Amino acid sequence: MSLATTEYPVVVVIPTFRRIAMLATLVEGLAPQARVAGALIIIGDNACEESVADFVRDCASDCAIAYLAVPARGISQVRNALVSEALRLAPDWQWLLMLDDDGQVTPGWLDTMLQCARQRGGDLLGGPVIGALPAGSSRLARNSVFAQRKQSATGPVTLLQGAQNLAINRDLLKRLPLPPFENRLGASGGEDYDLFRRVTHAGGRLIWCEEAVVLEPPPAERLTTRALLFRYYSTGIYMAAIDAGYDGWPRGIALMLRGLATSALACVVLGFTGRLDRAAHALLMTAHYAGRFAGILGMRSSRYVKKEDSGA
Repeated sequence: MSLATTEYPVVVVIPTFRRIAMLATLVEGLAPQARVAGALIIIGDNACEESVADFVRDCASDCAIAYLAVPARGISQVRNALVSEALRLAPDWQWLLMLDDDGQVTPGWLDTMLQCARQRGGDLLGGPVIGALPAGSSRLARNSVFAQRKQSATGPVTLLQGAQNLAINRDLLKRLPLPPFENRLGASGGEDYDLFRRVTHAGGRLIWCEEAVVLEPPPAERLTTRALLFRYYSTGIYMAAIDAGYDGWPRGIALMLRGLATSALACVVLGFTGRLDRAAHALLMTAHYAGRFAGILGMRSSRYVKKEDSGA
């Protein structure tokens, strides 16, 4: 299939960074769905490794797929590069769907997302991402974002969960300044949360599609106590700064103080009364609001760009 001569109404983009085995699992499940939908898949490689380029070339006989090396390090940078490449390779696309390389699409995922997008409209559309925890996972892990999610009926919402399992309406880019993701958030993350806030702040519509499920089995290193607490803490850091940009610092400080006091007290009370699952969640939220406190003090985190990678 020639990428130069085929029109693609749908593009699926996937940022990746040194997780070729996970990427291969994702593409294996996605390729047949993309063929049926007439969709183009673009892989954005933030490590610029020849093995990923070779993998994409090997997949070309199974689906319309393209490789893009993105040397500028950062999650925002690779997402923005993928949007630009989609506009170049498939200038007439109407919906652009985003997945992460650690996701796994369920049967019928792409068709379900597209049907919901066409029926409901909206500027951004998101679906659930479900973690599959390994046996024996800790109580903290079982009550974390990796295992649980808020369930919503399909329809308009005020916030989506992330850029994994996200659809962007082309019409949004006609009203939203490019690039869509803030490059300043490339190291910390939060570029998706900022996009959601920016779209709603401008009067855009967010739609939830409960039926379009993506799986995301978390690796063991993300489920340690230290890793879980850091994830919630670092998320609080970037959310504090983002929210202040839209709501102002006074409101952000009030939210942090109220949340920190409430979650810390709940952690103690629930722990002493034996409600351990709720206490575990309260501990994670205490870490989150502690991160918001650090963010208000000006601290910044680097979840996606490590020191050894910064020169790449």
